[in-house]
Amino acid sequence: MDDETGILIFLGAGVLVLIGIIVFGVLSTRRKRVATRRTFTVRQASIGGQPFLESSDLEASDKRQEELFRAAYPVGGSLVLAWAGVGGDRIEQEVHVSRISRSLRAGWPQAKLGLSVYFREWEGSEFPARFTVKGRGTVTSVELDATGVRAVDAAGNLVWSAPWERLLVSNGTDIVLADGASKTIRFELVEDEPELEEILIKYGTMKQMHF
Repeated sequence: MDDETGILIFLGAGVLVLIGIIVFGVLSTRRKRVATRRTFTVRQASIGGQPFLESSDLEASDKRQEELFRAAYPVGGSLVLAWAGVGGDRIEQEVHVSRISRSLRAGWPQAKLGLSVYFREWEGSEFPARFTVKGRGTVTSVELDATGVRAVDAAGNLVWSAPWERLLVSNGTDIVLADGASKTIRFELVEDEPELEEILIKYGTMKQMHF
């Protein structure tokens, strides 16, 4: 076999491998688009006395699994939940889906998606609220009410604010909030106040701003 024949065989094999990769990718994408089987699980959680549902991690690019999740819990639909009350007594109640929110899961280099289901019976029940945070810069606490979010300094002066309809949330190792324009803030959660992250996820809109 001369050198030219060897080179041609090598190039031909490379082309076949490339075609195989492309075909496999196309078929995999098509399967995802028409999938009918869920690849996620759902668990019931509770924070601040409020029950909600959350999915396991989803591939951020897998739109079909998100469609299946949303179809299983349509906004306005109802289901019966059971959970332990403050005294340990079992509570069972029919609840109605008010919203589904997206959150950032996992981390660099492959961000994943989380989906949470919230219910009309607790809509707005978190407000007003104030949480201490480990701020970047002068931010020491975050205030929430029915209109939106405000970050303030130790003297109570307003540092940053955004209405809920414009709030963008990225919940990575810390929290990044954006006002939908150009201004962002970053802060870390205080360990004994986990409700803040969940409220921001619930009423804000997820945008990946960490990596």
